[in-house]
Order: sequence, then C-alpha cells, then structure tokens
Amino acid sequence: MAGDNTRNDNLGVVLQGEGVSEGIVMGNAVRWDRTELLVEHVRLPQSLVELEIARFHDAVARAEQEIDGLYESLVHSGMSEGEHLGLLDAHKMTLHDPMIQGDTERYIREEHLNAEWALSMTLKRVAAMFSAMSDPFFRERGQDIIHIGHRLHHFLARSSGADGLVPTLQLQPGSVLVAKSLSPAEAIAASRQGVSAMVLESGTAQGHTAIIARSVGIPAVIALTNATDQVGDGDRVIVDGFEGEIVVHPSQYEELLYSRRANRAKAVRRTVGRNKALAAQTPDGYEVKLRCNLDFAKQAFVVDNHGGRGVGLFRTEFLYLERAHPPTEQEQCVVYSDILEASKPHPVSIRTLDVGGDKAVRSLGETPKGLRAIRYCLANEDLFLTQLRALLRAARHGHLRILLPFITTPGEIRQVKRLLQRASAQLRAEGVDHRADVPIGAMIEVPAAALAADLLACEVDYFSVGTNDLMRYTMAVSRESSTPEYLRNPLHPGFLRMLKLVTQAGQAAGIPVAICGEMASKPRYAPVLLALGFNELSMTPESVPLVKEVIRRTPRSDALAVYHKVLDMRSAVEAKDYLDSYMVEHYPELVQPRFRGAPHYAR
Repeated sequence: MAGDNTRNDNLGVVLQGEGVSEGIVMGNAVRWDRTELLVEHVRLPQSLVELEIARFHDAVARAEQEIDGLYESLVHSGMSEGEHLGLLDAHKMTLHDPMIQGDTERYIREEHLNAEWALSMTLKRVAAMFSAMSDPFFRERGQDIIHIGHRLHHFLARSSGADGLVPTLQLQPGSVLVAKSLSPAEAIAASRQGVSAMVLESGTAQGHTAIIARSVGIPAVIALTNATDQVGDGDRVIVDGFEGEIVVHPSQYEELLYSRRANRAKAVRRTVGRNKALAAQTPDGYEVKLRCNLDFAKQAFVVDNHGGRGVGLFRTEFLYLERAHPPTEQEQCVVYSDILEASKPHPVSIRTLDVGGDKAVRSLGETPKGLRAIRYCLANEDLFLTQLRALLRAARHGHLRILLPFITTPGEIRQVKRLLQRASAQLRAEGVDHRADVPIGAMIEVPAAALAADLLACEVDYFSVGTNDLMRYTMAVSRESSTPEYLRNPLHPGFLRMLKLVTQAGQAAGIPVAICGEMASKPRYAPVLLALGFNELSMTPESVPLVKEVIRRTPRSDALAVYHKVLDMRSAVEAKDYLDSYMVEHYPELVQPRFRGAPHYAR
C-alpha cells in the first residue's frame, strides 16, 4: 500500500509508493515544501478596490510572463519536447480560469478584500471541490489551479514588498527532488536543473509530473504518503521507478545491488530500443498494432520515437478545462487537425468528451451524477454537435477514428450516427470541407457492454476495451490506490471471461478489437492478450518497446498455452505469480529479480 515502510536489519528504510517513470538512481534528497503562507486579512475602502483588482491583474500578467519565459527558454535550448510545451500551454490557460480570476475579483469587488486574502479564499474552495472528486485526472487539474495560485501569491508578495515569502525551486544536478506536489512549470524547471529523480506525495500516472519525468527519462515515484516528513534534506536515497519504492539510508550492499540492476536496465533498454521500427509480430505471424494514449497533440512525436503506430486514445477533456466557456468548433478543429497531421499515416482514435458523474468541468456547469460521457453528450446535443462538426472537419487531415466512451446500448450508437449525419449535412450546406465517412468505435468500459458486445459489434467499426473502468465496475471498487491489490488484478477469471466475450464478438463481426487500459502497458500480460485475440494494444509511449519485444518473441501457440494455464489457476494472485515466473524463465534478460518480492521488467 502506498506509504508503507519497512526496515530490515542493517538495511535502509523502504518507502512504497507508485512508480510512474522507470529507472533506478541514487542521490541525495532535496525537500521542496511550499509552506503555508501567512496571509494578512485586510478590508479595503471602496476607493482602493479598483486599484487592488489592478494589482491582482498585474500578478496574473507577471505569472504569464514567467511561463512564457520558460517556454521560450525550452525552445531556444533545444529542449522543446512536445509534452513540455503542451503542459505549459495548459498551465497558462489555468491563469485565466474563472475559478481563479473571476472568483478572486468578485471577493475583492464585493467584499472589499485584499487580493492575497481573496485569492486564498478562492484556493481553499477549489481545493475542497476537487479533492471530493474520485477521478485522478480531475484531482490533478485541481492541483494545477492551486499551483498557479501559489505563483500568484509570489507576485502579489513582490508587489507589496514581501518578496521571498514564496520559495523558488533551486536544485543541484543529480539531486533527488522530494515534494508534496509539483506544478508543470516546477517539474520542467527541475528537469532542466538536472534533477536525477522525483518523489511526490501526490499525483497520478497520467499527471504532468509523470509525463515530464518519462519524457526526459528520469525515475519518478508518486503517492508516497508523508514523503517530505520521512526523508530529510541531504539523506542518501535510492529511487526505484520500476517498483515505485525508495530506500532511505541504504546500506553499501543495497547500493551495489541497485547499481547493478540500474546498469542492466539501461542495457536492456538500448537493446530493445533498436527494434522500434519493427512490427509487433509473433514468430508464427500474428501481428498486433501497438498504439499510444495521449492527452496533447504536441505529444505525437513520442509515439514514433518509441516505435508506436498511431494513437489508440486521444482524450479531449483537457480542451474543456481551465476556461469559462466550452471550446469553439474552430478551437477544437485546430487541435484535432494537429494530432492527425502529426500521426500520418497511422490512425488516431479521438475519444469524444468524457465528463459527467464525478468528472465535473466548470465550463459545462452542473453535470448530473448518472450522466457521464456519451450519456452526457446525448443529453446536450448542441455541445456534442460542436465537437462532432470539429471532428468531421479535422478528418481531412489524417486517419481519424471517432471513439465513443461509456457505451452501454446499440441505441446510443445509433443516436450518435444520426448526429454525425446531421453535422455532415450542416457542414455540406455551409460549404465547409469535411469527411463524412469516419470509422466509429465503441469503448467497452461497463460489464453490460461486454456482455452485449455481440449486439454492439453490429453498430461500430471497432471496439476499444478500457480495462481500468471495466475492471473497476466489474469488481465494484473505487479508483483509490487503497483498494486491495487482489481486487485490481485483471487476471480474475471472471474478468478474463468478460474480455473473451468482447474479442469473440469482434471476431464474429469482423471488426478489430483494441485494448487501451493499464493492462496493455504491462509486459506480463502480453501473452494473455495475444491469446485472447486482441488486434491492437494502446499504452503509454514508454511501454511500447518492451511489450513489442515480448510479442515478437512469443509464438501465439505458446501464448494460448499460457492463457489456458492461467485459467486453471485457483486465484488471480496465483495467476500473476505464474506469469511472472513464466517471464523470468523465458525472457530472463528482460526481467530482473527484485530485491524484495516479485520481478520487475527492465525497460
């Protein structure tokens, strides 16, 4: 469980979190802790209200200049990774979010509060709202807003002559950064200052810190409870991004062991990386397309860099965040066109808006709990039509596939088809260039959809199984990392049978079946997914090389034997142990025995 710690005699203290960027490094810790600001509460006379609002606007402008400066320095230094620039763009948009600007101005104007106190009240309300959400994606967005608030406090402090109240990140090259959380700008600054690893108390696998760490190849561990209390400045630490653990005050023996593992992992990564141009095809001729999951169009270049073939999941929710109003058709069209152009000639599955339930987006107003994803879109046709029109217009720029989330009935798909026809008719009448014949896919994320996959297959051009949500709803568990591991194990026989129903339905209908959840990223599951008959696997870009290597070296006949052996196991835990043993036996150079526990994969 995240935050657990153990100590063996003469060995270091092991703290367990979640690994989100692989690698093993050793270094001295530097703690980064944003202490709570002591903000003065001042009631202003009416005559000073407009001046105070102007002071707040000046802080916003200075924060924007700071982000622009970092953006330019990245470009000029040759470090303009697509993820970095995309995250800075989104971070800059957050500055103008009505939850910061609008509410803070309202507190100043209506309650005559000083800007610092008004901003603090805004941040407390935002923190409470986002912390109540179970979806990690939206929790991360809440953290982004709070980080922006801290920078605004910094510039407000400067304007009042109290500069220095908010610390600035400064690191020595090779140090291990330990923090509660990081903003995109701080994570990028840390990577540019030569940090060797990042350890955070919060964050998600798809959050900005994880994305940045993976893009620059430094290990990162998140969800490590009370890390800033358990690790001191200057403490010697080992960070294992494979297994999500750190070792504080390691022994010489541990340093030697982890050093050997780190060197071996680098050697394996170099060897596997040479195969990036090769197809993911088994020795007996079964080919699987390996695609990637992305959030930003500027990430597209990393797909090819890691040997992927297109985008299996492009999320569109970020377009609706950090803004007062939903994005326009033109704004969406530009983003979709960019990702399609950058991914040619490979396909891009763009998922339509997935909000609602606990995924609240302020620009969309209140979203009823039961209306998530496609249900929400069908209940808000004007909003949905805008997105569909943008998609059809962008389709001229590449190989677009429209992916519909949270599908449960054939009727929902037919409704979407009618809306697509309406969108096409509108564009045609307006003389706007577009493509009307775009493939449509259904995400299989709820048990009802999996059990009725044969009915859904008649309505779509492909399936994409979202194993994260499908597993969650099948096992009746939450998204929280505190959920017992055995309830998150995808080798549960009931879950495997559900996956088999989906692939069988796809095969019977002659449509490809993809998988885009976390299960696809794990090399241990590759033989099982081969046996189940998946045609496409979509994963984080960094996962592609090793998964491809396992596929290229596993005959499908062997995979079928492994799958049937897994089905004979008495429990999912036993099945997982068997798969780990199988990997160690058949691909020992790709797998390293852990110092404690099961093996890890030397990506």
